[in-house]
Amino acid sequence: MGLRSMASFLVEKGIDVEILPCQNVSKEGILKQINKRNPKIIGFSLIFQRMIFDFAELIDYLRNNGVKSHFTIGGHFPTLEYEKILELLPGLDTVVRHEGELTLLDLYRHLKSQSQWSEIRGIAYRRNGAIEVTSPRPLIQDLNSLPFPVREDKMRDHRGVGVCSILASRGCYYDCSFCSVQEFYSGAPGPRRRSRSPSNVVKEMEQLFERGARIFIFKDDDFSMKSRTQQRWIDEFSYLLKESGLADQILWRISCRVDEVDRNMLNKLKTVGLDFLYLGIESGCEQGLKTCNKHYGVEDIYKTLDIIESSRINFEYGFMFFDPDTDLGSVKDNISFFETLCKDGRVVVHFTKMFPYVGTQIAHKLRAEGRLEGSIDSPDYRYKDARIDLLEAFFTDAFHKMLFEPEGLVNKLQYAKFDSVILNKFFSDIYDAKNYMKSVSHLTKVSNESILETMRLAADFIDDHDHVGIIKNWYMLKELAEQERYVQDVIGSEVDKLIKIYN
Repeated sequence: MGLRSMASFLVEKGIDVEILPCQNVSKEGILKQINKRNPKIIGFSLIFQRMIFDFAELIDYLRNNGVKSHFTIGGHFPTLEYEKILELLPGLDTVVRHEGELTLLDLYRHLKSQSQWSEIRGIAYRRNGAIEVTSPRPLIQDLNSLPFPVREDKMRDHRGVGVCSILASRGCYYDCSFCSVQEFYSGAPGPRRRSRSPSNVVKEMEQLFERGARIFIFKDDDFSMKSRTQQRWIDEFSYLLKESGLADQILWRISCRVDEVDRNMLNKLKTVGLDFLYLGIESGCEQGLKTCNKHYGVEDIYKTLDIIESSRINFEYGFMFFDPDTDLGSVKDNISFFETLCKDGRVVVHFTKMFPYVGTQIAHKLRAEGRLEGSIDSPDYRYKDARIDLLEAFFTDAFHKMLFEPEGLVNKLQYAKFDSVILNKFFSDIYDAKNYMKSVSHLTKVSNESILETMRLAADFIDDHDHVGIIKNWYMLKELAEQERYVQDVIGSEVDKLIKIYN
């Protein structure tokens, strides 16, 4: 959405812009597109650091094949580590830091006047062998002043129903230890969070609706519900959605913190189309929540889950089972928490590991403790109890396919759940969506029971052995992982059959 906003802003200023995909496209294909257009500027979007060396390889290839365009890069990592990015990517000319609309326009207008680059706020570049950085550009105060983001001619769809991402705000008030959003925005002058007006958001939704959009995915870092200002925003937004006639014809999803869910606001939003909520839970134990710097406790999570359940809102969640302070106590607490979170198959058990993104509090903490390891594109850490490293290795063996592969069980179950909700909303006269939902919940419940049992057995095994004993008896964990993967494959096949029935 950031790229599309910058593109739209530049187009409004009379500049031709095109967005090209980088992943799953060959370097030769990208070069061909560039040579066809011969652009003045080529910008690379690097949110997180995992693609640093992919971009380094691509940039070297383009330069070696005669591309003379100005190369710039933006995103969280380049903003926070502009010196490192200019060092690692010698083919770059500049870095655009923080928000890019005004800075890119300024850079475009002064491309050939490098002597004036020091006056362009919000960039970093090389001069006489040294890296120069200009003062940060203030954040855009009035988001309504920006044109609506450009969209592709062909809209993404699900069962022929148009799906669009949309953004009602920028930034976040909170300071989670693992998140780089706060660091990205806090380095520039301006409020930490800014919102478009409800009328501006509804107007864009109306335009997208005319093009076929019926499902809207709000990409806001946090869709707040608690402050008086945000509650007034929700009141006006809900009223305008009803007045527009869209409320009964659309379905939408938001992302929210546990301590930002309000019962009255949630029920009000449900009446105007809210049907999915992504909840940033992150941990099911007090230790994990403290490490994440979430400012709430486990009991607060349970209260929020009760609100969501009573509101009959579908939800998914984010969860980091492993973090730098994980011990066997927190492992067992998280397993117990999953029993409540995922009860009756309402959501599938899934999780990840806290990743120490550059610039985050957790990355600074690990570096100060001498525990930050790995490479710049893939930083990592070891646990204080070496047995947790072994437990993580077992979890990777048993659950990686299920969690992270496109055809993994989590993706299949989440797809089936979303699909059943869409059928219930838009095609209930054709399909028995209620029965579909029940079947998905049943398979999710079966999956959860297997996953949690495997987790418990592994955690108890680790707890009962020292490091040497775990290594010596690793074959037992290998057999347990193999058994779990088999169960996942069986359930995955059942999900495939279920989806096929309703197609």
